[in-house]
Amino acid sequence: MADNLDDEWWVDENNHDKSVSESEGKEKVKISKSKKEGKVSLDSEKKKKGAKRTAEVGDGKEPVKKKKKVSKNEKKKERKRITDESPETLTRPGMPEDVRALMTKVLKDKVKDGLLEDCLLDSENDFYPCNTEALAPKDYLASILTKWKQAIKKSFFMKKTGSPCLLIVTSSAIRAVELNRQIKDFLDSRCKVAKLFAKHLKVEEQVKFLSKTNCQVGIGTPGRLLLLIRQGALQLESLVAVVLDWNWRDSKLKRMSDIPEVRTDLVTLLKDYVIETVQASPCKLALL
Repeated sequence: MADNLDDEWWVDENNHDKSVSESEGKEKVKISKSKKEGKVSLDSEKKKKGAKRTAEVGDGKEPVKKKKKVSKNEKKKERKRITDESPETLTRPGMPEDVRALMTKVLKDKVKDGLLEDCLLDSENDFYPCNTEALAPKDYLASILTKWKQAIKKSFFMKKTGSPCLLIVTSSAIRAVELNRQIKDFLDSRCKVAKLFAKHLKVEEQVKFLSKTNCQVGIGTPGRLLLLIRQGALQLESLVAVVLDWNWRDSKLKRMSDIPEVRTDLVTLLKDYVIETVQASPCKLALL
């Protein structure tokens, strides 16, 4: 059967091919658009990340540190000061009235009102002049103990063991060692110093030293001095001065009167032993 020559079969094929090519072209355009869009989105994300890094890095020299959240407790610690006392109070030298006030504070609940006055020192008669000019320890001792050479001469002659002429009371063993070095120029080279504190020194060793040694100076802490006096190893009848290291402050700006355990032992030492010695002899107190 012959083909119908009137049918334009080639036209249909071209149209088919054209439609196919057009559809393929559209798909390619869609793909390219989607690629471009994807590329644009990737580029935008990269730009955002780059901007974020720039913000974190700053000028590209040093990274900008993020601020840490500070808790309330940390803020309190930052604001906390060593002491609330004014500079005037910190530099003001101790006075006899300060010693009386300390003793009254500690003893008011332990001693009856009528007997409290008998347990206190006399501000006018029981004290050497105060260290108002903030002299160095050796210079202050030289200014108040004008008859020191006579006192140690008598000590050498009497040869009493465990009975110093000068008793220095400090807040700690470290301070006692430091103070002992500072007053060497004042002391006679023949003077023997009894170290009466707890650090690296046993009570038995100190008792043995005092029982065999004619010492002219004793330096120590209130607690150990009390213990040695109660045991009879330390005698007070030869004293010409009891020096309280009153004005010295530690790293926390605390004086010996500000430390609870030292304060209690100091008041007990003064009340039970020093006042009696002062009232019965030429011995007086000094505030270094």
